[in-house]
Amino acid sequence: MDRHRVRNKGLNIKDNTDYAYEVFNELEIKKAIVQLSNFEGCKFVSCNFLEAQFNECKFTACEFKDSNLSLIKFNKSKFIETDFKNCKLTGVNWTTLNWGNLIVTAPIFFESCDISFSIFSSLELQEISFQDCKAHDVDFSECNLKGADFYRTDLKDSRFVLSKLDNCNFREAINYCINPLENSIEGASFSSPDVLDLLSVFNIEID
Repeated sequence: MDRHRVRNKGLNIKDNTDYAYEVFNELEIKKAIVQLSNFEGCKFVSCNFLEAQFNECKFTACEFKDSNLSLIKFNKSKFIETDFKNCKLTGVNWTTLNWGNLIVTAPIFFESCDISFSIFSSLELQEISFQDCKAHDVDFSECNLKGADFYRTDLKDSRFVLSKLDNCNFREAINYCINPLENSIEGASFSSPDVLDLLSVFNIEID
């Protein structure tokens, strides 16, 4: 039985409140500030969180779908097993989250999302998933991305510098620029012909 309770548009999210198995549908809280609230098993569908702030909030087993979260701020907030599907998340600085001291695998997953112009630099993001995403001009420098999944993701102008990309899946990913002399790529998977771009730093000719 589905335990979710539906909250339709026109309702606000309150500070310092615990929400469990709620469905927030078409919620409009642009530029709003939410503090110290916890969300467990919640779904956010067709919501608009443009330039909103979630300060010191916690999201556990939540799902964001068909929503606009561009320029959102998650200051000191924490995610556990949370999915983003078909969402717009441009210009988000993910380094401001509370990632905890010990992370075995990344707590967030992206599918068919636009995460362009975002910052993930120096984060521990092992086994994070960016499937079928648009990731233009994203900063992945000095990230631990071991085992990450970039399947079918467009990585135009994104930066990988001193990043750990071992065992990553870049199959059918496009427009990536990865210097194998600056990044660790042991065991990573790539597709032809884009994999040939890895050789561009060696100044060689390929027929």
